[in-house]
Amino acid sequence: MVPDTIQYAMNSGSGTVDQPLKEAASVLVLARNASDAEREGCAGFLAEQEVSKSKAICVTVSESPDSRLSLWQQHLDDEMPEEAIIVDAGSELPATSQAAASGAFPSLTLDTLPATVAPIDISATVSRHLGRLEQEDTPLLLCLHSLTGLLECWERDRVIALVTALNRQCAEMDVSSHHHMDPEAHTEETVEMFRPLYDVVYEYLPDHGWTVTASQDAEETPTFRDTVTPPGGVKKGDPEEPETIPIPYSFDQVLELISAPRRRSLLYHLKDRSETEVPLDDLVDRVYEREKAIPARTTPKSRDEVGVSLAHNHLPRLDDLGILSYETADNTVEYYANPALESVIQYVERLELG
Repeated sequence: MVPDTIQYAMNSGSGTVDQPLKEAASVLVLARNASDAEREGCAGFLAEQEVSKSKAICVTVSESPDSRLSLWQQHLDDEMPEEAIIVDAGSELPATSQAAASGAFPSLTLDTLPATVAPIDISATVSRHLGRLEQEDTPLLLCLHSLTGLLECWERDRVIALVTALNRQCAEMDVSSHHHMDPEAHTEETVEMFRPLYDVVYEYLPDHGWTVTASQDAEETPTFRDTVTPPGGVKKGDPEEPETIPIPYSFDQVLELISAPRRRSLLYHLKDRSETEVPLDDLVDRVYEREKAIPARTTPKSRDEVGVSLAHNHLPRLDDLGILSYETADNTVEYYANPALESVIQYVERLELG
């Protein structure tokens, strides 16, 4: 479901951004791959973020490092970042770079990942570079080019998990991040699944130019946590749980919530627990066992695969909705009981398992 949004129309071909885009932690750039609009939009975004006073990481999947570096040279003129890191995550081209040898960049590092790279490797590599750069107290920028290239290599759920992990880290570290996607290369359904993962969508429409669509303030968005009414809340299993007060939540949101099989298994388990807090390792074990026991489901590849998808995709989503609290520091999950939601989950479980 696409969240409530505010739209800002912009002049075609301007290559500049509006204030909501400038202040966003995560931005989805929608424009045809390798088009003039995409290149100008990317460079314009970097310029507005004062790239010359920043340190930048560019993850390239579908283009060579030289191509991305040349784009910066052509459109940013002398406004190069203080330090640039290019992570080659799929081009399989030689590590030597004409752009790198040109001397246009004060400091440039090329980090070439192996051909067998997986989404979790990209996330770990970006985390390593961000961790080092964060110590230097300089604004940080991240460009990922592109989601379209990632979706050509891996399943959609794995790419969504990578996006979720990167966006959460960038928000925590105050990194300005933008990811590219070619909307013409995907179904409308796929594009719509990625829009809600970002603070802002920066989209080029041939007939209208650039449009910025910004999510409304998160505090104005109702969550399932709003249904717990007594002072101090209650724990699941208390003798007298409070009456659940209906909230104006979209039916489409509930359908999206139960649409992913692994997320359903997670919710099936949480609603049946008597304790509200559970260690992540224990939760991974229980979900893994449940998935193996469901005949109609594809058997998970491994326990680790289940753990990665829970930690980087499903738990953060449920946390954002207020269904649970996921503490990454100590790897614990606290589930918030909600009789209204659990009645829906129980009904779906009965339909799926018989």
